[in-house]
Amino acid sequence: MYRSEIPGIVKALSKRKLAERYRDMRENWAFLASVVTNGFLGLAASMSGKRRKPKLTSPDDFISKDFKRLMEQIFNEARPGKQTDWASLIQDAKEKGLRGPW
Repeated sequence: MYRSEIPGIVKALSKRKLAERYRDMRENWAFLASVVTNGFLGLAASMSGKRRKPKLTSPDDFISKDFKRLMEQIFNEARPGKQTDWASLIQDAKEKGLRGPW
């Protein structure tokens, strides 16, 4: 291992740690909070005189939107087959003289 490889390794390990934290939050704590909230909502709906169905919560409702957005960026970086920037590829193809539907 070289000294120049250490920052890349640390960055990859921090991403993995964030992913594990997200999984733990979603599968354990957010799920538990969702179950408890849905239980209280069901109990309150049964005790009230109104017969409407309560709005149920999901585990994602208990996770911050900024954290979910960060995790989505990390997961999109991890997918090697997905490309979102076609403009640079089209420009490169035009410079090479390739013909296409663009």
